[in-house]
Amino acid sequence: MKKVLIIHTGGTFGMTPADPGKILQPGKIEESLGEFVPSIHQIAEISIKIPFNLDSSNIGTDEWKILYDIIRMAMEDSDGVVIIHGTDTLVYTAAALSYLFLDLKKPIVLTGSQRPLSALRSDARSNLINAVELATYAIPEVLVCFGNKVYRGNRSKKISIERFESFDSPNYPPLATIGLNVHVNAHYILQSKANVQLKSSFFKGILALRVFPGLDPKKFMPLLDNSLKAIILEGFGAGNLPGMTMDWVDFISVAVLKQKLVFIGSQSSHGTIDLQLYSCGQQAEQAGALSLGDMTIEAALVKLMILLANFEDLEKVKKYMMVSLAGEIT
Repeated sequence: MKKVLIIHTGGTFGMTPADPGKILQPGKIEESLGEFVPSIHQIAEISIKIPFNLDSSNIGTDEWKILYDIIRMAMEDSDGVVIIHGTDTLVYTAAALSYLFLDLKKPIVLTGSQRPLSALRSDARSNLINAVELATYAIPEVLVCFGNKVYRGNRSKKISIERFESFDSPNYPPLATIGLNVHVNAHYILQSKANVQLKSSFFKGILALRVFPGLDPKKFMPLLDNSLKAIILEGFGAGNLPGMTMDWVDFISVAVLKQKLVFIGSQSSHGTIDLQLYSCGQQAEQAGALSLGDMTIEAALVKLMILLANFEDLEKVKKYMMVSLAGEIT
């Protein structure tokens, strides 16, 4: 029987009501798994670690380092890893692990639930059973398993706060679908990753700005005089910025002059940034802005944090941002 490590990090999955009608609080996950999902022991030999028990809104770079260390130590003795995680920041954690485990040979599967395991109509049981089974497959990727679909972790986005199918992969097909059987789309499994080693360090001096009609870039000029190293501008459509004035172009020019990296993403989930499509995109590119391609904003932010922590040379950061490390960009 294969061995699967389950890492419980918190989130809705393991919560229980403190009292009838009260807010949810962390429950005793090991007892809950034995009571509500005993069938996982028919799939694999299970071990459980609980490094922390947090609302996922509170999971960040420190917790990513903890997860990295646990998984790195466990990989030799495990056939796969399942991470139970709150849904709100699950895709950030998935992206971080995908970049840090570029030498991955076994699956790391992130899952969670929209309702607690103890609830009558909970999706937690099926999500966990699916994730544990998937962790026994020979898929060397960081995956998100949720609502009978399996996505590449760094391509995933949370799309709903109330549907059981709460995640999607806008620009890449599912790696597997789960019905009566698990159907793996082998054609879409990552065949190779970048030949680079990245330490589990994160630089936090980055910023994402959502551009909207009427937003004045001059208000952000003072930010260019501090330790900020990179800015992601979430533009419209294919990466457009307001172009009736040169304000955004001037902002980009000043940022680049001050050795800041500027990337342009999109507020649209589907599609690829094309800065050559319209004149406002061309002007931004000429000023020094770079395209995020079809990366999600979440995957791009985490990628920047890791690359800036690993490389002092900004040209290297640019280089690796523009290429696929772990299948995050086409």
